[in-house]
Amino acid sequence: MFAAFKKNKLKFTLFLTLFSTQLCAESKYYLSVCAIFRNEARFLKEWIEYHQMIGVEHFYLFNNLSEDSYYGVLEPYVKKGIVELFDWPYESQYHKNWTHIQCGAYNKLIDQRRKETFWLAIIDTDEFIVPLKKETLPKFLKSYEKYGGIGINWQLYGTSDIYRIPDTQTLIGTLLKKAPENLEQNRFVKTIFQPKTIKEMKKPHHCKYKKGYFHVTENKVPFPANKSLTDTVSISKIRINHYTYRDEEFFYGEKQRRVAVWFPEAPPLEMNPAFNAEDDPIMLSFVPKLEKRLNH
Repeated sequence: MFAAFKKNKLKFTLFLTLFSTQLCAESKYYLSVCAIFRNEARFLKEWIEYHQMIGVEHFYLFNNLSEDSYYGVLEPYVKKGIVELFDWPYESQYHKNWTHIQCGAYNKLIDQRRKETFWLAIIDTDEFIVPLKKETLPKFLKSYEKYGGIGINWQLYGTSDIYRIPDTQTLIGTLLKKAPENLEQNRFVKTIFQPKTIKEMKKPHHCKYKKGYFHVTENKVPFPANKSLTDTVSISKIRINHYTYRDEEFFYGEKQRRVAVWFPEAPPLEMNPAFNAEDDPIMLSFVPKLEKRLNH
């Protein structure tokens, strides 16, 4: 019986490998990113350039009622075909509605562009994917092609007591303080998945897979597809740096205002001091190359 099980498992693994190879050949892009943004113009260029630098080919961006100069930042990327820009003009009066607005954008893209990209990362523009063992993200993802997706743990960052990041400096090179590695919120994941293997997204952190597919941790350990959290935090191979407040100006001018709309009865949102608990210089190795790209 055990021999038969091993034989069937080997056949299934071979099928997945051949299926993945076929999907790669059919896809226009190997790796793309999808995000929804609002009034984040001064952070968009760095976020795009950084992710291009680590191997992202294409960006699907949904503008949600921005009132700043976002198009001036994105126009060069749109003209080059690097960014596809969609208008998503839906207002969220409640926090639960925001989940529906986000996932509505993601599901529209997946339904319409399912075959266009082999891997799709669903992240926010305050999140930076950081491969730690491979030079680029595509090289890292090669060994995960037989899985439907990979859930990547957060590392939450504070403002480093910076009121406004200087225009001459990068966000990742300025905000160098973060929460302890095993903070409870860092069990949350964001997912990079193969669009052809999923049915839909019901939460921004995970998706519902077709039969036979699932997501794994960085250690290739499966965890329930209906969970946004892993049992433990694992960031030895890859992580997502989540600059949830960015700087103090953005927090007080934008983030606090949004949350006040969602929770009008609650006290004003305050920053968690634990997010500034530890120095973390891990992103400094990316800064010189990123600065060259931004200056060019």
